Amino acid sequence: MPMIGRAFSLPSTDPQAVQQPSLCEVLLWIAGDTFHWLHNGHHRYPPAPGEESFTDMNIRHLRQFVGDRVKVFQFTKGQEGQNGADWEMWIHNRTHGVGLRIQAKKASKRKEYPFDYPVGKQNAYQCDLLVQHALAVGCVPVYLLYNHLDWEGGGEEEAARAGLLCGHVAGDGSHHGCTLLSAFRVQSEVGGKAGGRNVRHKVLRAESLPWNRVLCDRRSSANASSSRSSSKILSEVFTAVKGLTLVGMGLSPTYSSVPTPSDGTQGDAADARTPDGDGDDDIPAVLCGGPHRLPPHVLRLLDAHEAEPPAPPVPTVATVLVDVSDDRALTPPNWFEGGVRYR
Repeated sequence: MPMIGRAFSLPSTDPQAVQQPSLCEVLLWIAGDTFHWLHNGHHRYPPAPGEESFTDMNIRHLRQFVGDRVKVFQFTKGQEGQNGADWEMWIHNRTHGVGLRIQAKKASKRKEYPFDYPVGKQNAYQCDLLVQHALAVGCVPVYLLYNHLDWEGGGEEEAARAGLLCGHVAGDGSHHGCTLLSAFRVQSEVGGKAGGRNVRHKVLRAESLPWNRVLCDRRSSANASSSRSSSKILSEVFTAVKGLTLVGMGLSPTYSSVPTPSDGTQGDAADARTPDGDGDDDIPAVLCGGPHRLPPHVLRLLDAHEAEPPAPPVPTVATVLVDVSDDRALTPPNWFEGGVRYR
């Protein structure tokens, strides 16, 4: 029987037996699909798909498999502004959330990425615009790397020891298919490099973290209850994203962690943990405290219809809203409708 993906086993299609997958499971599956698709494109069935193909398909998978938990707004190229981002993703509970402004980069066959991409007539690197515009709208700027090899050690190992990563992995290493890297880290590496010739791609790749393990909504165990509170989920995601960013900014030499006080916006935010060595005076406001109140442009989208989204005041190609609210209704997904199948 054909299966969808390789990163995790799908539940039964019997409506009485189907359970909603966790966000972590879906991101893990997407990473595995990306990993194998890109590897095959480079080594077995060239050419490899482009970055936009991966992004479009991965956003489609998010919309399909997480069901009622996700709203996706895709805008036309004409609506997109030049902000250095491919898309925006919010994990929220309808009042507070963690926002990521994302630029995707595909690994070449030589395992390199176009990090030093210049932007039009603005005479700026894409990473500079990504950081600038992300912070202006309350998002954390990150790179999403599409990879076709797995690795051990580096930033992932340190982050796991510090408790900033969940334990969900794929046996074949394909959870490395989609990894997150702080845009501040790319900015520091690209700055001053002549034409990017000296950018250390291997170092940057090793410092990136699997996106499912950063954005995991069930950290306690693979079988954690879906009743886990939204404030707890958001606190843990915020902590992991903050740790990734502070290391990228050079404000923390490793992914070590200590408790940090809450900003009072969330009931469980006091449980958040952040790396050593960060003073809130030294970091962007988006990283202070715990999960922040949703900005106006996200609140507008919560009430909008996906098929007819309002004109984006904050231009992106796509905005993905992942709802982890405690009281949201659950609708079992239709796993096989329009799915990607292969043996």
